[in-house]
Amino acid sequence: MIVTQPTHMTVAEYCAAMHRNEIIVNKKYQRSDQVWPEIARSFLIESILLGFPIPKIYLHSTTDLKSRQTIKEIVDGQQRSRTIFDFFYDKFPLSKHLETDDLRGLTYSELPESWQSRFISYSISIDLFLSAATDEVVQVFRRMNSYTVPLNPEELRNAVYQGTFKWFIYELSGTYSTNLHNIGVFGEKSLVRMQDLKLYTEIAHALDHGITTTNKKALDQIYKKYDREFGSEEDFHERMSFAFDNIISMKYIKGTNLAKPYMIYSLALAIIDSKYSIPNLEPEDIAVDFSSIALERRLLELSAALDVDEEDAKSSPFQTFISASRDRTNVKAQRETRAQWFIKALSGAKPR
Repeated sequence: MIVTQPTHMTVAEYCAAMHRNEIIVNKKYQRSDQVWPEIARSFLIESILLGFPIPKIYLHSTTDLKSRQTIKEIVDGQQRSRTIFDFFYDKFPLSKHLETDDLRGLTYSELPESWQSRFISYSISIDLFLSAATDEVVQVFRRMNSYTVPLNPEELRNAVYQGTFKWFIYELSGTYSTNLHNIGVFGEKSLVRMQDLKLYTEIAHALDHGITTTNKKALDQIYKKYDREFGSEEDFHERMSFAFDNIISMKYIKGTNLAKPYMIYSLALAIIDSKYSIPNLEPEDIAVDFSSIALERRLLELSAALDVDEEDAKSSPFQTFISASRDRTNVKAQRETRAQWFIKALSGAKPR
């Protein structure tokens, strides 16, 4: 019978045990030997420094009969362990893209003493498997995974990819998702299941390929394409920040038909197109006063147009916008139609 002992070790204790080879990696348990990229490693260390919980580490206690020494093998948590150990011994600096200004670009030794103390005293939660054969440990994880809620595509992408694009999307989420939640675009459940990340990814995909119908394969491909290098990151960040900074200033769309992810997709791209250029859309290069009452009126007019019934919609001057907002809302034609209507609203052009 397998025995599990919950325990805790401080970062200082854990790293010292790794240094003495009392905690080691058993490669039979590991999914990959690939080292996390800089931003992923930095994000873990930042989480520790801020006192946030990190996933539990699982160790398997075994005894070497020849040396009579007890060894703890890392069953789950290899990358976390290596990252913590390497930062403890100054083997990498923290990313300059972290949210916490005081931590950017610093190694452990360069941190102020208050931050160093937070790091080394952080308590790592550990489950220690005692008196267990290897096949029993494997069985534990099979059973644990059998009760796990299946990952949706967004959660799976964020588990598989740890490169530059993943963390670019994550940074956007940290900047804008709370505000989008406040205006009703996403509920708590949607944020937990990473539906906000899907929206940012779809907009980034449009910057890369133009407005199109997207599916899991297409969104997976952009994560893969920019996993190692993302040369367009600064440009994408500038354009998407321009869109979302203006959207969250539109407090009046809260609770309206425009506060839906598929609407925000088209509105964001229309805003970007007003200043920059989106493939498939005519570049407008129009000066938009985003604080104007006239713009508020035009956007709310679009929202109100969606409240008419099917019969009245047929004779509405907004008929194409209504149709594109009610049926197959995430396909290319409907996305383009909505974006063009939003461009009209931004520019003040009359509906036709």
